[in-house]
Amino acid sequence: MVRILPRDVLRGRPTVATTDVDDAHQKIAELFCGHDLVPQARAKSVDMKLRSLHRGDVGIEYLDYGAEVRINPQGLENFHLVQIPLAGHAHMDVGSTAVESSPRTATVPPVDRPFSMTWDIGTPHLIVYVRRLALASVAEQLYGNKSRDVKLGYAMDLTGSAGRAFLRSVVELHDDMISQASSAAPVFVQRLLVDTMLSRLLMAMDNTTVKEEGLNPDSESRLIRRFRDLLERHASEELAVPDIAENLGVSVRTLQLALRSEVGATPSELLRRVRLDRAREMLLAAGPGQETIISIAERCGFSHQGRFSALYLDTFGELPSESLRR
Repeated sequence: MVRILPRDVLRGRPTVATTDVDDAHQKIAELFCGHDLVPQARAKSVDMKLRSLHRGDVGIEYLDYGAEVRINPQGLENFHLVQIPLAGHAHMDVGSTAVESSPRTATVPPVDRPFSMTWDIGTPHLIVYVRRLALASVAEQLYGNKSRDVKLGYAMDLTGSAGRAFLRSVVELHDDMISQASSAAPVFVQRLLVDTMLSRLLMAMDNTTVKEEGLNPDSESRLIRRFRDLLERHASEELAVPDIAENLGVSVRTLQLALRSEVGATPSELLRRVRLDRAREMLLAAGPGQETIISIAERCGFSHQGRFSALYLDTFGELPSESLRR
């Protein structure tokens, strides 16, 4: 699991510190939304430390109240949060649903329902801020969801492969945001890091997909179905992954992440397999003397016979010539 130390989050950025509950409440309300902040266990003060950095549609915060507190937000509405405890324990209630949070499990508060949280003393958080419309835009590319009402679960497992990938993307974005505070990077690099993080956020949720009305979470996403259909229709043509992504209206990185998450393969691997399956069908259907291995390989998009034969043998356990003689 990716390890993030509290001292490393937004290191070098100004730290807002206060022990006054009303002052802490005001500063967090200005950053996020209105809420009630109530110290627990008879505490009358906090020892809040806050660091924050936003860029465009995303932001990263470090927040430690330094005391056990109860937080009752009025509603997020226009943004999503992923709250990652760097130590300690936190608890979130959404209706009858309770989420226990730790460095192994992040909370993802709802944007359209009331909720409440309790953070234990010694529970500093790294918080990822995402504008609602930005996440909806990436969800549309991945799943065909054209509504701004992207429904997420309330917890994210940070120990699995998808959760670890999300954490790595957060660290990459964090480091870039820190470095760009003093110098500007190309816009396309910044956009790529943001899109990667948002894609991995969607993929890392508890059901690994976006829940929307009419979409079966266990079925393939619309993007993957369109990708498979495109391969079936054009596999024998000169296709390159950037061309496929452009045809589907997504970035190469978005396509790669979706395929890796849902299918466990790269675009190139799936394209190659479709071409091999088609070549096998043609070899088995060919009559004696009607076809040659070279002609079938070329018609299926393979220009190098030696490479084709090696891939064919590795995939089907026999040489193309053996299939042709059947």
